Amino acid sequence: MRLHLIRHGETTSNAEGRVQGHLDVPLSDRGLREAAQLAERLAKMPIEALYASTLQRALRTAQIIAQRIEIDLQERDFLMERDVGALSGLTRGDIAKQYPEWRKQRLIPNAQRVVPGYENDDAFYKRVIPNIQALISDHPHQEIAVVTHGGVIGAFCRHVMGITVRGSVELSNASISTYEVRDGQEHGQMLSLNDTCHLDE
Repeated sequence: MRLHLIRHGETTSNAEGRVQGHLDVPLSDRGLREAAQLAERLAKMPIEALYASTLQRALRTAQIIAQRIEIDLQERDFLMERDVGALSGLTRGDIAKQYPEWRKQRLIPNAQRVVPGYENDDAFYKRVIPNIQALISDHPHQEIAVVTHGGVIGAFCRHVMGITVRGSVELSNASISTYEVRDGQEHGQMLSLNDTCHLDE
């Protein structure tokens, strides 16, 4: 089976350099164009199921894809981005001023966070990894697409590649990262990471 992990198109907050988390912001005009280009790319693939985060940036991206490839869209809460608590809506400059310890702590697995409401690594991974693995098990011998967020995709990719350092996987808006599990294999492999060749830019 093949799992295509898709990051949503650009949002207004992405364009402004703001952290989003559970902040529910819309796609920018560029993000809408990126979603249309994603849809054209996926129209050339034998996608048999399409899932999306319930946050509107991922959901709108997935709706554009679903309309183009004529497939039902299924929403899943577990595909929501990590809740970053009080960082939501802040720029990197804002974070440096308000939470100066954050830069030191953010890449340390399970470090005690100084940010109120921040979803820690254990809680985030327990929400994301088993549920994505369940999707894989639910679709043997199929090709499926999941439209979600950079944090979710990064967590899954690091998990399957055995990487423990956060921030080590770079993911662009509207990128596709593909994971494959072949018959008889207990573990799969990443076939591609952060593929954006379908975008004009």
